[in-house]
Amino acid sequence: MSKVSRVDASRMVVQGDILVQEAVALRAEGEALLASLTSPVTVDLAGVGNVGSVGVSVLLCWMRKAEALGKRLVVVNMPDKMRDVSRVSGLDELLSRS
Repeated sequence: MSKVSRVDASRMVVQGDILVQEAVALRAEGEALLASLTSPVTVDLAGVGNVGSVGVSVLLCWMRKAEALGKRLVVVNMPDKMRDVSRVSGLDELLSRS
């Protein structure tokens, strides 16, 4: 089970496995947090376990939401499997510019 929580004024942390059945709820939780955080917003993925393409999808949704809010999103500690998925799908440059 995955969860996202606020660490401080500009940082949120994701913990647990990011699975398909949890992605919609995780996306909504993260988007709600984004509204209350100051830019640049750091998303720390050090606590993420099992993850694949759905994790990349959630990150992209958060990036769009952050942009709509006029904020910049910075992703740190991306798991290797998630980085591999983003590379294969051609999104690694986008995620590394965040």
